[in-house]
Amino acid sequence: MIELQSDSSDINRFYPAKLLLFGEHVLLLGAPALAVPAPLFGGRWVESTESDHHRADLQSFAACAALAEIPDLDQASLLDFVERGLKFESNIPTGYGLGSSGALCAGIYDRFCTKPVSEPAVLKPLFAQMENHFHGSSSGIDPLTSYLNTPIYIVEKNQVTALPDAAWSDGPIVFLLDSHLPRQTGPLVQWFLQQQADRAFHAVMQTQLLPAHTEALKAWLAQDTNLFWTHLNQLSRLQWTYMPPMIPASVRAFWLDSFDQSEFRLKICGAGGGGFVLGFAKNRAVLAKIQEKFDLVFPFQTQVL
Repeated sequence: MIELQSDSSDINRFYPAKLLLFGEHVLLLGAPALAVPAPLFGGRWVESTESDHHRADLQSFAACAALAEIPDLDQASLLDFVERGLKFESNIPTGYGLGSSGALCAGIYDRFCTKPVSEPAVLKPLFAQMENHFHGSSSGIDPLTSYLNTPIYIVEKNQVTALPDAAWSDGPIVFLLDSHLPRQTGPLVQWFLQQQADRAFHAVMQTQLLPAHTEALKAWLAQDTNLFWTHLNQLSRLQWTYMPPMIPASVRAFWLDSFDQSEFRLKICGAGGGGFVLGFAKNRAVLAKIQEKFDLVFPFQTQVL
């Protein structure tokens, strides 16, 4: 059994949320993607004597068959400590595409695996197996990003590389616009995959949207400002035209109006349809104007949990 003392320094480790900066939906088509930690949100282990529905959910997950199959995961210790009051406290909003279940999986593996592995390619399928409990089918990217707390570059769906850094010191300001609408990932993913059967839609994806997406990602990694804004503009316009179900209804008019000026651009965040919309701004002055209409959060700020 694992010794997990309340005064252990490791028990306070913070597991950040995940933001899919590039790769929404087109990751399913084999396009490259970039997932990054979003430290404004996250979770950590705490001791609590209070009983709530979250405790019951954690107990259910702790006892599930998926965890029993993870090599060297001490499920008995996990169950014991949850029964004694161990709680995963998180401020990651559920249903917003920031990986609330991923952070929990990362926390469980980190605290209760007796012989943890560190290679991203080995960890990814393990985390996918754990997170299948919540989603039916998981890529494992969310918990991997949270666990390693570093940007993850994905190629051809399964090739993953941990990057030392993916931020610009003086680059675009990344923000999340809250649509205040609920989202359902499954139906939107299904819609996107079904559209691939339409020859015209498929052609646009392959000849326009995927190239714009890939070049925007390359420009981001190369910190090439001019190319980034050029391709981000193309990507935003293509998503507006060809992926309308992914754009939350409360943001549609504002998204369309954004094309009349050049200080910021919006793109789908994760599955889209609700929750957050991902934005990039050239300066803070334009953010003040946007905040007159929408609630904004800045995911790369230090967490406040």
